Parts: sequence; structure tokens; C-alpha cells
Amino acid sequence: MKSSVALSILFCAIVQFPVFAELTPQDLDKIRSIVTEEIQKEIRPIKAGIATLKIDMAVMKTEVANLKESVNDRFDNVNGKFDDVNRKFDDVQKNFDRLNNIIIACIGIPLAILAVAATLWSLSANRRSGRDREQERINQELREEIETLKQQQTIRP
Repeated sequence: MKSSVALSILFCAIVQFPVFAELTPQDLDKIRSIVTEEIQKEIRPIKAGIATLKIDMAVMKTEVANLKESVNDRFDNVNGKFDDVNRKFDDVQKNFDRLNNIIIACIGIPLAILAVAATLWSLSANRRSGRDREQERINQELREEIETLKQQQTIRP
């Protein structure tokens, strides 16, 4: 048993010692070339994907620029149409104002003429009425005088 324990300890001691092997420069170069090849194999599709993405990005930038130009052209077109509509609206407003003035003139002038005529008729009627009252007063005085004279004649016959 002592020998098995000693053998176990010896075996463990042998396993625990590191292996003192050195890599030669050729081995290191070979490892480098293998790693480089593997990396290149992995990088190629990534580089191709990046190139594709760059092309797609350039195409998208061009499309966005064209879209912006198209949108600006359409906005300019719409602004031009709004300007046309504003001009037409101003023309309609001027026509409406002109027609409004014509309607006011067609109603206002005859109304003013009627008002002046009514005022003149009223003044004329008031003058006639004043003359008529004056005539009536004179007539009344004359009747009273005639009555007085009749009474005097009947009293003095």
C-alpha cells in the first residue's frame, strides 16, 4: 500500500510538471498564416456585405435627394396654385365690391330722391296748410263782421 501511495504521488508529480516545449519561428508563422486565412474567410462576406450596404446607402441618398427635389417642386406648384387662387379671390372681391356699390347706388339714389320729394311735398303742404288757416281765419273774421253788420241792420231798420 505504501508503494501504491508512493506511486500515486509520483504519478501526480509527473503530471503536475509542465512540458517544456518551445515553438519554432516556422511553427509560429504557420499558426499565423492559418489564423490569417481563417480570419480572411470570415471577413470576406462581411466586407462584401459592407460594400453592398455602402452601395445601397448611396442609392438611398440619391433617392432621398430626388424625393426632396420632387417634393419641393410639388410644393412650389401648390404655392403657385394658391397664389392663383388668391388672385382670383381678390378679383371676385373687387367684383363683389363693385356690384355692392352699384346696388347701393340703385337703391340709395332713388331713395334720396324720394326723401327730397317727400320733404318738399311736406313743406309745400305745410305752407298751403298755413295759408289755408290764414284764409280760414280771415274768412271767419269776415263772417263775424258780416254777422255783426246784419245784426246792426236788423236793429236799425
